[in-house]
Amino acid sequence: MEKIKPVLAWVKKNLVSVIAIVVALAAFPTMFIISSGRVAALRAQVEQEVNSDLRDLNSISVNYQAPTLDPAAAGASFSRAPNAATTAAMQSLIAAASAEAERLAEIALESNRPDREPLVRGLFPEPNPAESTAKRQEMARTRPAATRDLLRQVGAGGPPAPEMVLDRVSTRFDAERRRLLGADAPDSATLPAEEMDRIREELGRERLGIYQSRAGDITFYATPDALVSVSVWDETRGAPPLERCWEWQWSHWIHEDVLRAIARANTDEAGQPYSAVSGPIKRLLGLSVPDWNLEAAATTAQGQPPASASLAGEIRRDFEVSVTGRSGWPASQNPMYDVRYADLSLLVDSSRLAWVVEAFARAGLMAVVSVSVEDYDPAADLAEGYFYGRDHIVRVSMRVETLWLRQWMAPMIPRSLRTAMAVPDSWANPAPAEPAADNTGAVN
Repeated sequence: MEKIKPVLAWVKKNLVSVIAIVVALAAFPTMFIISSGRVAALRAQVEQEVNSDLRDLNSISVNYQAPTLDPAAAGASFSRAPNAATTAAMQSLIAAASAEAERLAEIALESNRPDREPLVRGLFPEPNPAESTAKRQEMARTRPAATRDLLRQVGAGGPPAPEMVLDRVSTRFDAERRRLLGADAPDSATLPAEEMDRIREELGRERLGIYQSRAGDITFYATPDALVSVSVWDETRGAPPLERCWEWQWSHWIHEDVLRAIARANTDEAGQPYSAVSGPIKRLLGLSVPDWNLEAAATTAQGQPPASASLAGEIRRDFEVSVTGRSGWPASQNPMYDVRYADLSLLVDSSRLAWVVEAFARAGLMAVVSVSVEDYDPAADLAEGYFYGRDHIVRVSMRVETLWLRQWMAPMIPRSLRTAMAVPDSWANPAPAEPAADNTGAVN
């Protein structure tokens, strides 16, 4: 007790300080409790906000889509949260598809315009006014012969000339007659019946040999009269209109492609040509290209403003027009390509008809869209010099769809037809490419 008295005396003298200490000591646990409660509440609030943000992030998704070059197949398409790896992979896929599309476009373009030149230089799209009449008259004279030349270029031809066959057979008969009757025998002298029968058989084999030899020398039979849509222009009508000249030029290119396809069908898998004897196509009976009457189209379009078109939209297929769904002017507006048809009549080995049909697709931007087949008796043809071998022959009528890319044709299409066919003038007169600059900034 004696020891406590000095402490009490100090407390009395420093009462204010003691009270402050007591208050501080009493407040410390209370403040700790309050601070801990606030931290917990703050932590809960932060956790709630973070969880909300995570839910928001997880709910974010990106629609990834990559096209496919196969119209029958669906492209890659899915949704997921954005991430760098997926984005980079899709960008790579799209870039590869774009590069492949550009490569295929170049292949199609080169396939569609293999070294094509107009039959008359300086005629398209418009000739010099001073030369217009002469150029159009030249086209009228040039076109029939140029189309007939296409037959020679693909190795086609007709049977041996009857005069040549008769001369060969007659020479052989005279030689036999002189051998049996003597060189001085009068014309009235006759051979024994058995000798005449023997000679007839030999002459028949001689004639057949001539036919067979000719068939082995050509790719397939075709004569100029098989090109039924090619006719001679009546010069008394004056120079043909420019639109008519363009129709002739276009149909000439169609003839060229179709005849090359027929020749390709008469080529084996190693690229070696067959003959009219060994090939699947024996004879072209007829080839025609339906006329578009471009003169009437140009007249209808007179006074209309220049055409406008865009390649950005989808080119929809119309299966009411064709089994391929491809269509164009005048059935529908197609800014990328035009569709022209060729109607053919062929004599074909029935066992290889599928090979013939597929050959058109292999030869270019063509497809067989209709086929009809009927039996055919070649006996009458043999009497005219056509030798088809021993294959079973059928007569095939088919329609071939051909595509023509406007990218290379537009600069040659006459202005009057560009308006009618919705070909913009800018496509016919593309802006020149800007010159490239070297590293020094100088223009090359």
